[in-house]
Amino acid sequence: MFTLAHLSDPHLAPLPQPTARELAGKRLLGYLNWLRSRKTIHSRDVLDAIVADMLSHAPDHIAVGGDLVNISLPKEFIAAHAWLETLGTPDQVSVVPGNHDAYVNVKMRDGLGRWKPYMRTHAGRSKKLAAGPSGFPTVRRFGDIALIGLSSAMPTPPFAAWGSLDTGQLDALKRILNNLGEEDQFRIVLIHHPPLIGLTKWRRALREAPQLQEVLVSMGAELVLYGHNHDHTMNVLPGRSGNLHIVGVPSASSCQEKPGRLARYNLFRIWHEHGRWRCEMTGRGLHTAEGQVSEIEQRMLIG
Repeated sequence: MFTLAHLSDPHLAPLPQPTARELAGKRLLGYLNWLRSRKTIHSRDVLDAIVADMLSHAPDHIAVGGDLVNISLPKEFIAAHAWLETLGTPDQVSVVPGNHDAYVNVKMRDGLGRWKPYMRTHAGRSKKLAAGPSGFPTVRRFGDIALIGLSSAMPTPPFAAWGSLDTGQLDALKRILNNLGEEDQFRIVLIHHPPLIGLTKWRRALREAPQLQEVLVSMGAELVLYGHNHDHTMNVLPGRSGNLHIVGVPSASSCQEKPGRLARYNLFRIWHEHGRWRCEMTGRGLHTAEGQVSEIEQRMLIG
């Protein structure tokens, strides 16, 4: 049995004090928004409780679905790297970036490059599993289970938070899903933005959601995990090799007491039995903003 933990959108607090120069452009709006409301929604204490509970269950691997930072300050990327190290080594943790991780253009060495070991394909991949020009999709394999990471992160204008997948990623994903399917691998796709049409408003949506949905349905996948919307959602689509289970998770630091929005993470237990894949999901998180992390639900997704 293989256990994967999925959390997303930690929006690490506290926010470092930016300089006046760093607040030029879109960052100023993001900083004011943080002071006005977001700092009351994203709690480091809540995140720490979620992480402690998750680690107590000793998952085999942890998938982090992006938005580790808030307005892409260089100091935020340093703090996020230190936080990732508390989760585990790059062999134990996989990351895909979110829109806040690309809030504005930041030099690679000062930004996402700090997390590169957590966003790298496992050594020994074949040409059939090669990534597109952007370095994504990444492919990490754990026996007969494969985790495929997509990057939908891109800088956007003020008041926009959409994502995009370059053509190279979509072409590579199609090839990767097909080849892994022929090997009877359990395929998990990890992305920040909602992967389906209509799951969020256009200014927050994935621009290539129709094309991605077409690839997922035509090539098949067993599980698709995403964040971005800060709520718990589940969708099922018929695919080439059976149903695709598409699961969105709330922010792992949220203390917002609205239905489906309190902090949560999911554990996926995956195993092969009698020639069939099985997958059980356990959701753990907060029932109230002041409560303890505990089990919210358990359901069999596959099998």
